[in-house]
Amino acid sequence: MIMVLAKAIPNDESAKEKVIEFAQDLITKSKAEDGNVDYNLFENTCDGSLMFVEQWESKEILGAHLQTEHFLNFGANIDGLLADELEINVFDADPTDL
Repeated sequence: MIMVLAKAIPNDESAKEKVIEFAQDLITKSKAEDGNVDYNLFENTCDGSLMFVEQWESKEILGAHLQTEHFLNFGANIDGLLADELEINVFDADPTDL
């Protein structure tokens, strides 16, 4: 199993609201993908940053997700709304698979 943690730091409150709005379609469609275990968005209660928490059955399935129309559209829609690039960390639940 693969876990992805993707941290987004919006430029301001307005940008954060837009990112959350755009994320709704991404989350709904990602959860419907074959091989998706879970896909959620959380807001940090201290600094307002956003964290996508995803679980996928394999690295290959995650790779296919990264090419989907809804994932690519989300990236295009949030262009200019973040203070920095998404901070993405990918973890494998079975490190012997690496």
